[in-house]
Amino acid sequence: MVIDLTRRTLSGWLTKAVICAAMLLCTITPGFAQTAINYTNTIDAAISETLSPCANPLNRIFNVPETYTIADVNIGVLLGHTRRNNLIITLTSPAGTSVTLFRNTGGSRSNLNVLFDSAIPTSVNTHTAANDTAVATTIAPPYQRSFAPVQSLNVFNGQNANGPWTLSICDNATGNAGTFFHSTLSIIPLRATLSVTKISVAQFDSVSATNPKSVPGARVRYCITISNNGPGLATTIAGTDIIPPNTSYVPNSLRSGNDCASTLTAEDDDAVGADESDPMGASVSGSVLSLSAPTMANAASFALAFLVTVN
Repeated sequence: MVIDLTRRTLSGWLTKAVICAAMLLCTITPGFAQTAINYTNTIDAAISETLSPCANPLNRIFNVPETYTIADVNIGVLLGHTRRNNLIITLTSPAGTSVTLFRNTGGSRSNLNVLFDSAIPTSVNTHTAANDTAVATTIAPPYQRSFAPVQSLNVFNGQNANGPWTLSICDNATGNAGTFFHSTLSIIPLRATLSVTKISVAQFDSVSATNPKSVPGARVRYCITISNNGPGLATTIAGTDIIPPNTSYVPNSLRSGNDCASTLTAEDDDAVGADESDPMGASVSGSVLSLSAPTMANAASFALAFLVTVN
């Protein structure tokens, strides 16, 4: 999660792979920074007295379709309530781990417009001096304030993010009511490690029909494979490579797939159109080859093949 979530940039190290053009195989392993993936729930609902006791809370679900290991979790909550100290709010992961974000604090103050982040030194239990801004038209994120939750969100670190996350809101006192407006679940995946391999195979030449070589006039197939060695999710992948020197790119020869043996999906030479996200995109401009993909799960890979003629 999205996310500009976790940014993985291939630019630069794919270019390095070109020095391996004369070799059978070359591998480069880069490292990357981390960016959060955001999941939202904006289904308004009443937080009424009928939800008391807490055996029947108002639940809001975040479905995380990706599979990756968690490095950090934050969550923002926007709701209106005449007395927020009536509320108990928890977050439960797909693994069943539950964390109390908020419990009966705030005195007579109203509403909640808070990002819960365990890295914040100030606890939400100190949030007793001011009302928050929370109506149907309030825009979040950004959230009005940031606090550490009652219990640490760090217990989620190391878990698999995949599956339904549940935000539960309970009003365990009488005489007041409220409305849930919006929540943002923000998850940072554990850093992914990507590897790149590049292979070249001469398909035919004008000399030998059975043992082709990379001689002038020969047709050579190159294939670049990008693999996520985990444990995190790679997202917003983008990179460039240079068509090998002393060769000419064969127009419209770009093909993509999960690996070099299955590059069957045609990628046209321009950088627009539906083929730019099926699930990866590729284009050629002059001698520069570009590729992109929105995400790559742990242990997944994709490959891009193209043809050149040796000058």
